[in-house]
Amino acid sequence: MFKHKTSILFVDHSCKEKKSIRVPTVLLVSWRKYLVGCLALILIFCAAFCFFIFNKTSNFYAHLYKNRLDHATRISNEIDVAKVKASFKSIDQHVKQINQLLAERGLSKLTLDNAGGPEVFDIAATDEVAALYDKELVKAEDIIRHTPIGRPHFGDQTSGFGHRYNPFGTGGVEGHTGLDFRGAIGETVKTTADGVVIFAGTKGGYGNCVMVQHQNGFQTLYGHLSKISVTEHQKIKSGEKIGEIGSTGRSTGPHLHYEVLINGTRTDPSRFTKL
Repeated sequence: MFKHKTSILFVDHSCKEKKSIRVPTVLLVSWRKYLVGCLALILIFCAAFCFFIFNKTSNFYAHLYKNRLDHATRISNEIDVAKVKASFKSIDQHVKQINQLLAERGLSKLTLDNAGGPEVFDIAATDEVAALYDKELVKAEDIIRHTPIGRPHFGDQTSGFGHRYNPFGTGGVEGHTGLDFRGAIGETVKTTADGVVIFAGTKGGYGNCVMVQHQNGFQTLYGHLSKISVTEHQKIKSGEKIGEIGSTGRSTGPHLHYEVLINGTRTDPSRFTKL
């Protein structure tokens, strides 16, 4: 079929060079058929290549989906749902208790975003994450409960910590070791943290006075009381009534004198009343 050949002569424009080639005549006569055949072969090759890529991709995602499904199935079998629910319920209870402690001190409530853990984590570890937050909230609650934060009385503050003009009209400046809160005789005074009463009685210029020992070296003092509602060595809770506003001792009128001591050293209580 390809024995009969036809010569094709190539001549450049200057007619100085000529070149001829011999090709099978059948190719010249039936070039359309051969062109279509070549295009068909190319299309078949492209289709086969696309099918190969599609098959590989399909297998990859099928394998990935199967692994994810197996992982989800394993997680659902491993997680103790009841334990997780109990842990998160405990977290809610601790947050409510912390907010109650803050409210007793006149402070803003605590809000926790993502209380059960970070937004992205392996769900298989949910119970561990919940247990961790539960443990940390217990610590936070204990710290808040035993640290004197907030106000012992909600009257206006009339004197701050540090130097002030002598309120008795004798002139000059004197050191003031706590905060004074205005109030009417008989109004309730509350402790600002859990602790043990270490003094309840008359104490010089403080008049009727209560001192409470808290954890971590904290002590609080409540002076000029008209009435003392606790006794020495008595354990008290934060927010519990310890006495009533008065004007006993070195006082110019009914008010509460409040001090915070750390390891025996007086410090500015406003560090703890304003958080």
